[in-house]
Formats: sequence, structure tokens, C-alpha cells
Amino acid sequence: MADRRRTSVYVDYHILDLIARTQVSDEALLPEWHAGRSIWDRYRREAVSLVTSVDEMELDFVIQMNRGGLCVTDTFQITDNIDNFERWEGADRADTEHWRAIVELYDQLEVISGHDDLVGEHTHPHYCEQVARVLQDESPVETGRSAATDEETAILRDCAAALHDVYDMQLWADLKHVQYGLNWKVLASVLPRYAHSATLDGEDAALNKNLLGLLNRLVNIGKKSCPRLPMQDRHFDFVLDIVRKKYCQDDIDRSISHIAHCLRTGIDCYLTTDGGLAEKFTGRKQNLQLALGTSVHLEVLRPTELEERLKTA
Repeated sequence: MADRRRTSVYVDYHILDLIARTQVSDEALLPEWHAGRSIWDRYRREAVSLVTSVDEMELDFVIQMNRGGLCVTDTFQITDNIDNFERWEGADRADTEHWRAIVELYDQLEVISGHDDLVGEHTHPHYCEQVARVLQDESPVETGRSAATDEETAILRDCAAALHDVYDMQLWADLKHVQYGLNWKVLASVLPRYAHSATLDGEDAALNKNLLGLLNRLVNIGKKSCPRLPMQDRHFDFVLDIVRKKYCQDDIDRSISHIAHCLRTGIDCYLTTDGGLAEKFTGRKQNLQLALGTSVHLEVLRPTELEERLKTA
């Protein structure tokens, strides 16, 4: 448990991602970046306690780095995973350098739970259920999401249908290694059909890296559940459903799980870069207290808000 003589501040992947940056191009994030780095300096001076959950952060790493095309298995192997990824000639060295910086920060955090706990809503179902009920809007589906998801599914379906063109039986039976080069070769052959450039830089970079990450997972699960190629449509649907449920969680769902963990362990503050989430939590905190049947001292703050409070404390 965090040292109660200091303010306990829970951080997630997004906060580490922000602090680890060497520069920030988004002017709106610049004050948060400066504040985040100042809070980190306070942590080094033991003026504040920065904590996280191994279990929840591991899932953050898996989801967020997967969006960059990297397969992370667990937090104990992230460095090895990055090393393996870098051996592929298509790896973005700017991404891998940034990931290493995030891991370095993560290794310095205080831990409030270990691998004895389960992850997400299964760890603390009552808290997760009530936090979700209070914070989630009735219609969380974003405009345009359905069309984007449909295209994503179509691209991955075409990739699955072409796997037998690049994978022989020996490679398909290899459950240990991620074949980034082969998976990218398949994806690159499909992307032009959907008017996307087959490149990992430029305006399609984020989209293509995310698709590569999903394809990597689809292949890994497919190898275990489909011993022979080609993969049938019905089996593709089965595998894609597994991939989406684990690797396509919305940020609000992850925040809910982190907040529930904070409530369960008595943390003072959950730090977030999402100003809307901070405002929503503050505005609905009374509703959450009524739902839980107990007082809630947890606050959800942006780095600038917390830094201002620490200055005047």
C-alpha cells in the first residue's frame, strides 16, 4: 500500500506516455506535460507517492503498444518484446525508443497490487459496475465508429484469407515467434484495395500500425485454434471476436477499471490527461457515493490541477 504520509497518486499508461515524451507538439497538452514532469520530480524527492497496479498497467501496455504494431505478452517481457520487434526492418525506431522510456518510468513506480489479483472488472466487480454506471453515457458509440470498424473488419478478413500465401505449415506451427515481416507483407498487399497506402509512416501510419497489431494477434490466436490454413470465415469471426474484446477496449473502459482499483485500494488521486473525464467524475461524484453507499475521497485530476494543489499544500 502507498505511504499515507504523502498524497498517493495513481498513474496509468497515458500519464507515463506523456511524461516520457521529449517534446510535445500539441499545444493543448503542453501545460499538462510540464505539470506531469514537475509531479515526477516531486516523486523523486519523495514529496508525493506515484503508484500503479501491475495487473491494470499490464493490460494498458498490451492494448496501447498493440496499436503501434508491437505484441506485448506481459510486463516482465516488455523489453524482450521490443527487442524482437526492432529486429524487423519495418519497426519504427522512434516508437521503440519511446516505449523503452515508458517502461523505464513504469519500473520506478510504487506497486499497489501484483499478479495475485485478477485484471479489470473481475478484480472488483462491484466497484467497476457502479463506476461504469455513473461515468458511462447511455450512448457511448462515437460518430463514424461503425463505418471504421466495418472497414477494419473487411481488411482483416482479406488478410486472413491471404495468410496461406505467405505461411507454410512450419511457420504456421511456430507458436513462439511473431512474424512481423510476414504479417506486414500480407497487410501491405491488402491496404491498397481500401485506398490506404501500404506504408508505416505518413498520414496512414497510425491506422496501419493498429491494423498490424490486430493482425499479429489474429495470427497468434489463429495458430493455436486453426492448425491448417486457409482460415474459414466462421473461424475468422470467432478469432476476431476474441481479438476485439481484449485489444480494442475503449479508453473510458480502461479508466473505469483504474478508478475502481483506486477506490478499492484507498488512493487519493487518479491522474488523467482526459479533462472531460475529470470534470465528469467531479460532477457525478455524489451519485457514485450514493451508488457505493459510502463516502468517496478519491479525486480525478489533470496534472495541471494536481500540480497547482501541491504547490499550495
